[in-house]
Amino acid sequence: MADIEIRARAFWTDTEGGEHAVGFAASEDPEDGYVIFEGKPGDRKGLYLEVSDEIFAAKDAVEAVAFSDQGFVLTIKPSMQAKLGMVGEVAVFVAGDDADGQAALTVLRGLVG
Repeated sequence: MADIEIRARAFWTDTEGGEHAVGFAASEDPEDGYVIFEGKPGDRKGLYLEVSDEIFAAKDAVEAVAFSDQGFVLTIKPSMQAKLGMVGEVAVFVAGDDADGQAALTVLRGLVG
């Protein structure tokens, strides 16, 4: 079981000058939980990750992102878990019929691909 589970209902994406950003949140209120990824496609070392608060953020923290038909599970590198509030795994659920959510998943796949 994941340390944090987010049933995402709010999403955002931005692509500018080769940089991509994508976010998944439980609601429009950041207090409800979110995860943000920012970086260049394929550049895991430069990938910025933020989990539910800007104090829980780091680059080069993503060990793996496993996609499923329900969303994805993010695994954080053990060496970076203290920086991210001792979180090792975040499960994000996205409804299959949510067009914005599916578009955000597509951006994330391209970013971490």
